Amino acid sequence: MRKKAFLFAILVIILLAALCIGLGIFLLRQDDRTGTDRAEITATAQTDTAKEETTEAAAPEATTEERKNDLTFLNLGKIYYLPLDTTAFKNQVAAFIENNHLSATTVLALGKVEDDKEDPDGTANFYLQLDDAAGTILQAAYNKKTAEFTLSVSDPIPDVEEYGGTATTEASQNVSGTEPEYSSEGTEIINFGDARITDVEQALSSVADMPTLQHDLGIFLNENGEERRNLFVSSVEKTEVGYKTVLEFETARIDRKKVEVIYEGGKYHFSLIE
Repeated sequence: MRKKAFLFAILVIILLAALCIGLGIFLLRQDDRTGTDRAEITATAQTDTAKEETTEAAAPEATTEERKNDLTFLNLGKIYYLPLDTTAFKNQVAAFIENNHLSATTVLALGKVEDDKEDPDGTANFYLQLDDAAGTILQAAYNKKTAEFTLSVSDPIPDVEEYGGTATTEASQNVSGTEPEYSSEGTEIINFGDARITDVEQALSSVADMPTLQHDLGIFLNENGEERRNLFVSSVEKTEVGYKTVLEFETARIDRKKVEVIYEGGKYHFSLIE
């Protein structure tokens, strides 16, 4: 009887020992899992922090765009295929200047244009002059199909002064950003002749001396650095002392301005209006 009780006691001890060992192993495994989860959380937090730091480090790229926009552009109205918003074109020119290690603060669009307007799918070439010491000329080739510009450095233009540019190596002294968009300082004014007004309904011709009006309008356009000479009648209105008419350019300006003519006291008064 004592022997059975002794064996039973040993069995109980063995079972208790096995239970303790199993419980210990279970607790150790739980602790390992907790440590792993904490490590994953820490790694995730470090990754997020790294991403934030990368984003912050990328921020200075915005200053590149700001620096590109520091360029002053003049006479862009001569590039008549440009959209109203010229930002993309300006940034393209600025990037080209930077990538080709050129230096400029002002970009002047020249009056030199090569364009077959009868060809809707062809290419029109426009020219830009930089105000660096060499008076570098850029060619902007406009693809009418894709509506995209391709830039390249052009050979010097021998008669560049005839197109509003400068043939000297001191371009930076002859181009000023304070002048109106359609003129440039330090260049000889070119007379492009009288204006040509299309008056289909004869509304203006019935009240105006057309030859005198077109001659005086040509002088006004020349004084304002405007090369366009073809206009059409938008409206005619009689006044108590004469008449008033609004003329639009057949090739619209980039700023969409028109010419207002007021005739009174035997004189014409011209102005550019929105």
